[in-house]
Amino acid sequence: MADISFQDAGSGLWDEMQECLIYIQNHPEQNITAEELAGRMAYDPMQFAYLFDLFFEKRIEKWEAEVVRSYKGSGRMPYERAADRTWIDVCFIRRGTQKLAAQPVFAEESKGSSFLETGMKNIEAYAREQWKKRIRIKERMLFWWHDSEYHFHFLMGSQKTEEESEKGTNTFEIELEASDYAVFTWKENTAGKPEEEMLKAVLKYALCDWEKETQIAYDRNKIYFISYENGKYAVYMPLKKRIQENYKIKHENRERKIYGLDEWIDYIDEHIEEELTAKDLAAVFGYSERHFRNVFQIYYDVKLNDYIRKRKLHFAAQELKNGKKPEKVARKYAFKSNVRFSRAFHGEYGMTPAKYYKEEFQNEEWIRYIDQHITEDLTVERLAAEFHYSKDHFRKEFQDAFGVGPVTYITQRKVRLAAQKLREGRTIDEAGKVFGFHSRNGFDKAFRRVFYTSPAKYAKAKPEVVNLNRYYSEYKNKIKVSYIEMDEIKMAGWTIIANRREADIPAQLAFWLDKHSLQYQKLNTLSEEGKGRDKIALWYREKKNIEYILGSIVDSFDGIPEDAFQVTIAAGRYAVFESDQENDMENLPETVRMFARCVLYGWIREHRDMLCLQRVSFERYTDQKMYLYVPVNETENGKK
Repeated sequence: MADISFQDAGSGLWDEMQECLIYIQNHPEQNITAEELAGRMAYDPMQFAYLFDLFFEKRIEKWEAEVVRSYKGSGRMPYERAADRTWIDVCFIRRGTQKLAAQPVFAEESKGSSFLETGMKNIEAYAREQWKKRIRIKERMLFWWHDSEYHFHFLMGSQKTEEESEKGTNTFEIELEASDYAVFTWKENTAGKPEEEMLKAVLKYALCDWEKETQIAYDRNKIYFISYENGKYAVYMPLKKRIQENYKIKHENRERKIYGLDEWIDYIDEHIEEELTAKDLAAVFGYSERHFRNVFQIYYDVKLNDYIRKRKLHFAAQELKNGKKPEKVARKYAFKSNVRFSRAFHGEYGMTPAKYYKEEFQNEEWIRYIDQHITEDLTVERLAAEFHYSKDHFRKEFQDAFGVGPVTYITQRKVRLAAQKLREGRTIDEAGKVFGFHSRNGFDKAFRRVFYTSPAKYAKAKPEVVNLNRYYSEYKNKIKVSYIEMDEIKMAGWTIIANRREADIPAQLAFWLDKHSLQYQKLNTLSEEGKGRDKIALWYREKKNIEYILGSIVDSFDGIPEDAFQVTIAAGRYAVFESDQENDMENLPETVRMFARCVLYGWIREHRDMLCLQRVSFERYTDQKMYLYVPVNETENGKK
């Protein structure tokens, strides 16, 4: 979540630039620098300077004096305008995966020029050079990208060739993921206007207005770029979801029109219980079998039969979760035999349907029983007898399923429910006794192991709803904040970003925190004390590198593997953010993005004076909830 790119700021870029000007206008006595404004807006300085120049066609240094002189006290912002797309064309294109070779665009190559101007001049010079050689120019691109050390570059490149791969150390090799794109160009009736002026106008519309007008979301995890091909510029914005329009599919230098592709997916889901074949599907949609297979694979990057199998197994897994027997599920989704169903399921989920049923359904029964009798004296012997296990066998099965023994789980569950009672106004003694803590000291120790603060301090931290309407009002889930005095926390873990160039941190978190994954089991092996404890994720500086670490909370660093990071999070006051959702883990990637956008890109901007920069922000993950901890100064209720 520390990977801040101006794309991630959402569709309100124009509004954010306006906020920047308001800040300049309200502080005429200050010598405001571009670096300071970039910090306040949570942008990289180089990207911010580029954006400011793009939006307002003046460098930030010139703007300060002009804004103060011309707009002080007027209440009117410069360059106010209504969105105008009458002269802009928008179409939708599917592009497959491409490997790019790109080099930085340096503004100093042309004195007084912007990044955009310099990039365009470089492209056009390249085009003239190729024309002299009578070589047809291939597509060239301009785009922002950050390297492994999170230094930002404005790059110019094209599809990778052997020649470009050998250009030296200054060449970056980047993979452009497959995606649907909204493509913005200007119409023929604008001919004669300067291309730089037109491209800036298209960029403004694509970045600021189109997403708001259409309610079609961009994919913030993919690169947007400016394309130059056949003497024309175009802005490509990656889309988050398919949209039901006619698509132009770009594949192997050919273009095809594909109609109603979403209908194929809908039809497969509606008839998923039937025996679906490529021949039957092709006949339904009026294609030959071969053509239907080819088009499906081009568009969805997966073979038709593999897709059908995966969808059947997905629905089958949901049935098993709901307690349906594996034999009945196999018949329902038209698997020819239980053996074939078992083999296919094992290949997809890494376990047999019977084991999946046992872990998902039976384990839920255990948890449900514990919650129903949580105020009683629950022992391993009682639970084992209730579910017809021996004591040792039940303890082992429970440990394997939840990564923690039944006694530890019950204690943690009692503490979390007691914390709810404290928030409702119950006294510490009352909350403890309800759940079987007869000693104040024993309750305090158990509480600190879960929340890393005392029951008394936790009870004082009353959550209040954060007003986020200014930032990302599309999120329905309210976010609450409490200010808590927290004890020191020790955690150990590993870097979870395999490839920074293609890093999708929320997806990686969901992958590691899946309790069925080997990665989750790896986290639980950090130490005996770390098993079943909450997980911590944070950005951590190791020498010159910044690593994104995920790990378990531990009591000490004794016995920690040599390749694991050891991090001590300092005690102090923290603003703790949580959502109103019952379960944050059901769609963890979206939850993480919600917190990042609403808190890191929204709330923090208005509360920078409260932040304590000597301590780190971090995320804490429980069985069902995510909490975001932001260090604040030692003030009452986090406010000065």
